[in-house]
Amino acid sequence: MKRRERTSDWMQRGVGLIEVMISIVIAMLLVLVIYQIYEISEGQKRTITGGSDAQQNASYGLYVLGRDLAMAGNGIASAESSLDGCALLRPIPVIITAGASANAPDAITVLYGGSSTLSTPVQFKQTATTAQPYLVPGPVGFVPNDVIAAVQGANCTLSTIDAGGVAVNAVTGFATLTHTPVTGDLGVTYNAVNASLINLGQAAAMGRVAYTVDTTGHALRTQKQLPNNDPVNPVVSDVVNLKAQYGLDTDNDGIIDAWQPATGGVWSAANLPNQLPAEWKKIRAVRVAIVTRSPQYEKDTVTTASLWMFDNTVEMTVLGDDQHYRYKVLETVVPLRNALWNAP
Repeated sequence: MKRRERTSDWMQRGVGLIEVMISIVIAMLLVLVIYQIYEISEGQKRTITGGSDAQQNASYGLYVLGRDLAMAGNGIASAESSLDGCALLRPIPVIITAGASANAPDAITVLYGGSSTLSTPVQFKQTATTAQPYLVPGPVGFVPNDVIAAVQGANCTLSTIDAGGVAVNAVTGFATLTHTPVTGDLGVTYNAVNASLINLGQAAAMGRVAYTVDTTGHALRTQKQLPNNDPVNPVVSDVVNLKAQYGLDTDNDGIIDAWQPATGGVWSAANLPNQLPAEWKKIRAVRVAIVTRSPQYEKDTVTTASLWMFDNTVEMTVLGDDQHYRYKVLETVVPLRNALWNAP
């Protein structure tokens, strides 16, 4: 009796092969379920992160553009009558270069000065060439390293005041400005009757800045073209489109009457600089739309509809492989405050 009990106990010890196989199958199913849950979760995480990146890039791109657009015309509008004949510094605060289609990005060029003390023109007190010092009444508003523009009719020369280049005559009170020409009409003589000098401020605080989109690398780029022609610098990644329109006040009542694309006989980038001031002074605001996309390429098609801008008047089509990305469209309106302050 005791022997049978021992045999029965021995036969019931351990796990059989069948139990082991069943356990392995169950474990494999659990691993498969966990992997699928992880894959779905990770995909959703990448999608959310990509959408957030597109949102942040669009917001930052509009911030950078809006900051310069708000400065447009500063130190330029108050000297527009003197600068009107100068092709280099025609005092148009913003020029939009339209893309060839709704899918082709526009380019935006902004012009502003940076003088914190003096931006109105002062008269030459002595005839001088660009290689000679300029004599102007009083030293107020001129300091070393300021960018100055000598203007006489269609001639204009951009220079930088040399270090220690401001000397004041104690008897006459006139200031002699020693300078180094940078660009424009070089070797021109400016007389003491019709020439004027305009202070544009320190080089870091003024300029003509162009914003463009690299359609290959998908980046918003900036380039400072004045006082020097600097290299192109990418500032925001994953930008695929940039569109802009002029806000026109056609009856001078302080209210935007129409939004005008940079196309047509007057408003194209080629023709606008040739218009009379009364025409381009109608520009009182600029509205900008920026389109960014997520860096994450989705396995499935996630964007099947067109992207619309400016009250559904501009349609950007998304085709082919581009439909596997998620997009964000942000718009803003920037009043040209310097144009408003200097309005007639």
